[in-house]
Amino acid sequence: MSGVSQTEASALSRLDLESIVADTAELIRARGENPGETEAATVEVLTSLCERAGAQVTLTEVAPGRHNLLAELGSGDGPALLFLGHSDVVPAGVGWLGDPFEPRLIDGMLIGRGAVDMKGGLAAVVAAMSAVHAERPEVRLALLCTVDEEDTATGALRYIADAPTTLAVNDDEEIAPYSACIVAEATGLDTVVACRGATNFIITLRGAAAHAGNPADGASAIAAAAIAVQAIEDDARRIAQQSAAVPGLIGTGSWNVGMIAGGHGTSIVAEECTLYVDRRVLPDEEPERILEDVLTRIRAAIAGSGMLNSERITVAGHLDMAMPGFLTPPDSVVPAAAVQAVADAGGSSSIGGWSAACEGGFIARHHEIPVVILGPGDVKSQAHQPEERVRTDELLVAARAYALIALRLAEASR
Repeated sequence: MSGVSQTEASALSRLDLESIVADTAELIRARGENPGETEAATVEVLTSLCERAGAQVTLTEVAPGRHNLLAELGSGDGPALLFLGHSDVVPAGVGWLGDPFEPRLIDGMLIGRGAVDMKGGLAAVVAAMSAVHAERPEVRLALLCTVDEEDTATGALRYIADAPTTLAVNDDEEIAPYSACIVAEATGLDTVVACRGATNFIITLRGAAAHAGNPADGASAIAAAAIAVQAIEDDARRIAQQSAAVPGLIGTGSWNVGMIAGGHGTSIVAEECTLYVDRRVLPDEEPERILEDVLTRIRAAIAGSGMLNSERITVAGHLDMAMPGFLTPPDSVVPAAAVQAVADAGGSSSIGGWSAACEGGFIARHHEIPVVILGPGDVKSQAHQPEERVRTDELLVAARAYALIALRLAEASR
C-alpha cells in the first residue's frame, strides 16, 4: 500500500482477516438483544479479546448483568485515542433464513444479528488496537463499549456521569484523557463528521371521563391527542422548510409519533392519552427548549380547535431520553487523517453527515474533543434488518484504517 511507513506496514501485517471474522462471529453468538436480554455474554467475550490484546479492562455496572467496558492500552504520556462502541443489538425479529445468532459466511458476507451494528466494528477495533500496541507499545489507546445504546443510552449516561474531563499528571498539571474519538458504527467506511441527536418525549393529555352516550359531560383526551399529532406534523413541516434554506451535512430535525396509548373502552370518553415521540435534533438544538415549544404549540392548537370542552384538556410532557448530536469541522485534522487512512488501507472514504444517531455526541459534549464515525457495513441497508450482513473485506479495511489513524495521530502529537 502506497503512503504507508515501515512502522505502519509492520503493524498492518499483524492484522489477519480470518481472526477478525472469527472474533466478529464469537461476538454475534453472544447475542445481547435490547430490550429483552442483557449484554453480559458480549461483554465477557469482548473482555477476553481485549485482554488477549494486552489491554487493562475495567467493567462498570450500569444495571444487573449490564456492564460498560473500558479497555486501555499504552504506556506513554498524553491523551489517548478513544474508540467507541456498544455491546447490545436490536431484537432479531423475523425474516431470517437461519439462526440470527449463528453466523453464516456466504460469498464474502458474514451474516448475523449485530454483524453490522456493531459486532464487526468492535472486532476490527480490538484487532487494530492489538496491532498498534505490538508495534508501538507507548501509544495510548482506549475502547469504551457501552450497554443500552439501542434503547435509552443508560450506559453512556452512566459513563459521562463518572468520567473525569481531566487527568492529573503531577501536582500542577492536568491533561485531557482523550485527544479524539472514533465511533466504530457502520458508515460504509465513509468519514462522518456530523450527526443528528435523538430525543424521546412522552406527552400526556388529560381530559375528563364520561359515558359515551353523553360525551358533552367529558373531554376526550384521545380527540385532543389527534389535534396534538397534527400540531407535531405541522411543526415538522415548519422546521423542514427552515432548514431547506440553509442546507448542511445532516439536513433538518424531524418528528415522529411512534406510539399512542389511551382510553379504557369504547363506551367511555377517554380521560387520558399518551404520545411517545421521537425528535431528531441538530447539534445546536436543546431538547428542553424543543419540548417547551411543542407543548405551547399543542396547547394553542387544542384551544383553537373548537373541540368539545377543550378548556378541560391539560397537556404535559417530559424528556425521556436525549442523545446529543455533534459536528466536527470537516477540514480539521481528525477527519483528514481518517479519509487518508481508509485510502491507504485499501478502501475509499468521503466526508459526510449521518441522519441516524449515535453516542458520539455524548463524548463530544463531555470531553470536548473531535469525533468522527467510521466503520464497516451499511447502517441504512443492513442494520436493524433480517439477514444483517457485513462484507468481510470491509472488516479488514476498517481494522487497517483504525490502526493507521492511531499511529498517525500519535505521531502528529509528538
